[in-house]
Amino acid sequence: MTAVWLGAWLEPSGDVVEQLLRAAGVLVAGAFVAVSLAWRAPVFRRAVVALALAAAALVLWGIALRLDWHEIQRVLVRDVAQGFEDLARQADEAGGGDTGALLRQMADNAPMWATLGPALLFLNALGGVLLGWSLYHRIAARPVGDPPAAFTAFRFSDQAVWLPVAGLALVLLPVRPPLHDVGGNLLLVAVAVYAARGLAVVGAGAGRLPRVTTAFVTVVALFLLPFVVGGLTLLGLADTWLDFRRRPASPATGGFDR
Repeated sequence: MTAVWLGAWLEPSGDVVEQLLRAAGVLVAGAFVAVSLAWRAPVFRRAVVALALAAAALVLWGIALRLDWHEIQRVLVRDVAQGFEDLARQADEAGGGDTGALLRQMADNAPMWATLGPALLFLNALGGVLLGWSLYHRIAARPVGDPPAAFTAFRFSDQAVWLPVAGLALVLLPVRPPLHDVGGNLLLVAVAVYAARGLAVVGAGAGRLPRVTTAFVTVVALFLLPFVVGGLTLLGLADTWLDFRRRPASPATGGFDR
């Protein structure tokens, strides 16, 4: 039944980007199931391996069908711009003038979003796999594999520190545009995963704070989001060497006995 549903879902319809996204979803899901059945490793590691396998299969699929990457980017720019324009029109109808202007500005930046499309697709697929694994363990009577660890324990290999290094090098060095685009995508993925690691560190420490304080800090952080993301990314990178969550707690002195 599942095979029939997937086959119907992959029925050619829509433009090349829509078909590409459908194929990516099926390949990621299939690769993750196969990896999970054959390898008992932390879910984040299995998800990354599954995404790498799906990406390789997607590239081979594109070569076999002789898909032109520039044509895919052109269609993606058109779809992204149209999507933001539709949202801006809806915002104008709802009376949100500033929101509509912001959405139109994002529509003007559609080429940038299209360039970062691979990284955005990777991050969306990664989040979907992790959330799907968590939901599976919540609803399944006898789930296969170990349940996901708490978010505050989120970490990954220290060797991943070369990911932002490589991305930053390709962005800053005078290289050809394709390599520059690769660097931008690597840098976006690195910022996202290290910001998530930094947030896990903060979450582990926030458990010792009163809830009112935690809520206040969260609200303030929403108004300073770009700076917060940068700080979390640096904290995640620092955790590679300092390992904040394993630092021994200072012993309680108990005060003076008088």
